[in-house]
Amino acid sequence: MRNKLTMFLLSFLILLGLVHSVTPLTAHACSCAGPVSMEEQLSRKTAIFTGKLISLSQPDQGMIWSSADPVSAQFEVMNVWKGELGAEATVYTARSSESCGYEGFEVDEEFIVFAYGPYDQLKTGICEGTKELGSAQEELAALGAGYKPVADTSHEKNASEALIVNKNPGSSQVWIVPLMIIAAMLAVTLLVILRKRRKN
Repeated sequence: MRNKLTMFLLSFLILLGLVHSVTPLTAHACSCAGPVSMEEQLSRKTAIFTGKLISLSQPDQGMIWSSADPVSAQFEVMNVWKGELGAEATVYTARSSESCGYEGFEVDEEFIVFAYGPYDQLKTGICEGTKELGSAQEELAALGAGYKPVADTSHEKNASEALIVNKNPGSSQVWIVPLMIIAAMLAVTLLVILRKRRKN
C-alpha cells in the first residue's frame, strides 16, 4: 500500500510539473518612466529612424514561452536622425507589452523607431517612443531634418545572423522531453503494479 501511494504521489507531482511547464512564463506589468525630451532620446538611443515594416517574425512558441521572447521587426529605412543604418534595419522587441514589448507593429505600415543597443541587436519597446508614423508629428517636428540611410549594409548582415541565433530553441526547453519520458515510464509502472495486485 505504501509503494502504491508513493508511486501515485510521484506521478501526480510530475504531471503537475508538466501542466505548469506548458503555461507561459509571465512577467510583471511594464512600468514606463515619465516623458523623455528629444534631447535625451538623441543622447540615449543608438538609432532613431522612420521606416516601413516589411516583415515581422514571431519567436517559436514551444511548451515554454515568455512574454519577453524577442519578436524581430525588419524595416525598409526611410529617414534617419541617429545611427548609421543601411537600406534595411532589424529591430527586436519583447513579445508582449507585459515585458514592455511594442505590440503595434503591422507589416506594410510606417513607423518612427527609437532603438537602443548594439546595431546587430537593436531593441525597442512601448517605453522608448516608437509609434506609428501618422501619429508622430510632434516627434518629427522636434527632430528636424534627417538624412538618408547609408550604403553599407554590414549592420543588416549582423542582424540577420543574430536572428538565426534567436530562432534556435532555448535551452530551457531541452529538459521537457526527458521529463515527459520519465512521467510516461512512471505511469506505465504504476499501471503494471496495479494490475498485478488485482490479479493477486
